[in-house]
Amino acid sequence: MGGCWLALTQQEIDELINSMMKKTEEEHKPQVVKPRLRVYDFKRPDKFSKDHLRGAQLLFDNFARLLTSYFSGLFRLAIHANVSSVDQITYEEFAKGVGNPCSVAVIEWKTLPSNVLVSFSPKLALPMVDRLCGGPGNAPAVSRGLTEIEAAVLRKVAQTMTDIFSDTLRDFNIEKHDLVVSALEVNPLFVQQAMAPNDIVLSVILSLRFGSISGNIEFCLPYVLLEPILPALSAQRWFSRRDTVGSTADRPSVETALEDIEVPVSCRLGEASLSMGELMSLKPGDVLELDVTRDDYATLYILGKPKFKVKVGRVGNRLAAQVVGIVDGGKKEVS
Repeated sequence: MGGCWLALTQQEIDELINSMMKKTEEEHKPQVVKPRLRVYDFKRPDKFSKDHLRGAQLLFDNFARLLTSYFSGLFRLAIHANVSSVDQITYEEFAKGVGNPCSVAVIEWKTLPSNVLVSFSPKLALPMVDRLCGGPGNAPAVSRGLTEIEAAVLRKVAQTMTDIFSDTLRDFNIEKHDLVVSALEVNPLFVQQAMAPNDIVLSVILSLRFGSISGNIEFCLPYVLLEPILPALSAQRWFSRRDTVGSTADRPSVETALEDIEVPVSCRLGEASLSMGELMSLKPGDVLELDVTRDDYATLYILGKPKFKVKVGRVGNRLAAQVVGIVDGGKKEVS
């Protein structure tokens, strides 16, 4: 049996060894970690910090709980609302998500420069109106726009949501929450919002389960609207210790509430120390010698602590104590 052998020259052998040595050196060479780079989109600058987004999440979580409770009674139906997403997008992206026909409530925040937009999903708008008008609240077979009467009914629903949102803002100490539904548009071209397509808005989507139907309600809050109240929208501010202290404006109501609280008060004429044997031998008629003289004042105790020096006397047929001084450091002052 014959074979074919390939003979290598010395030069080829040296080149093969050198190539293997270079490969080994490259494997052991320390790797330089490249810095992480994040693409920045100048059309969508970040204007809401993560803390602001967390604050908005907490705000709308509370709003969703209140909305669930109120809507369940209003529609007499099993309803559950929860926050699906909180994100910053451009106004153009929000407008593209609004279909035609639509159901968009324009909410005027009177003290702030812009409006809040609330877009109802077509899956929810018609069943809500149908339920309020006495129907079962089922989704229609064909999607259509709202009539003028249906739009007026849904506008009242939007105003109810606005009132609940105002209460939520008040609970989180966000002032200037005079909100009014100024219009309910069924055509996206008629939505009055003086904003550029690239303007940043805060998009909050509520997922609503309306009986057997599920749909979304999206809130569009422009940055120019929220900018004056962004410090109040900080989650860190809500959880800070300083916010647990009541404000000066709440002091009168707190003082009024404290006036009806009953506080135990006791008056002690004096004290005496006895041994256990003397204590066990006490019987009716025994006289104890106290550590005070006839002219000394008694001590008035509040919640078990000495607070005032009092002079014991009589008012009518009852004993009484007249405050004559304040106890300092648990010891009676000598006057």
